[in-house]
Amino acid sequence: MAKLNTNSNAYTIIYASVLVIIVAFLLAFVASALRPTQDANVALDTKKQILSALNIRDLSNAEAEAKYSEVITSGELNSPTLTANVDGEEKLIVAVKGAGLWGPLWGWVSINKDGQTVYGTFFNHESETAGLGARIKEQWFQDEFQGKKIYGADGNVALGVYKKGKAPATLSADNYVDAVTGATLTSNGVNDMIQKCLTDNQGAIEAFKE
Repeated sequence: MAKLNTNSNAYTIIYASVLVIIVAFLLAFVASALRPTQDANVALDTKKQILSALNIRDLSNAEAEAKYSEVITSGELNSPTLTANVDGEEKLIVAVKGAGLWGPLWGWVSINKDGQTVYGTFFNHESETAGLGARIKEQWFQDEFQGKKIYGADGNVALGVYKKGKAPATLSADNYVDAVTGATLTSNGVNDMIQKCLTDNQGAIEAFKE
């Protein structure tokens, strides 16, 4: 029987191919095994973000799961709108999605039963600049929306984000918040996604309000 030539090109190619197949199989197996856990973690994070839009924050994982089941009364995680009951008061939650300077933006806007007043918000991003656009994820910015009015005098969605001193003269101060300093494009992205998604869901807002 001929001795295997481990220095030949054929041996190197076969050896490398077998290793690639084995590694690919192991990676696929691990990914498949971890998928349920990863999906559960993503779902939990989404629930925490929705709860944040209802001004319910800083919960442990177990607390968040329980609170979400308690307050959310209709809608799925991927629904454009959900409803909730917080301390005996009904809220409508509208999902918002858009684009920032470097990547996707998303979040939720919760609305009081009057269909006009913002109860709370949560915004997130994929890759905005740290210390600038990434600050839309910070609570101080999100809290600025509380009590703001969605519609302007003309009945159209007016809620927005504008650079300080640059808001349209036709808008009331109740209709907007100041943009994040040094993050004009990200702030514009938040403004655009709020106005588009609230406009797209205006029918649901009208149906929800008293």
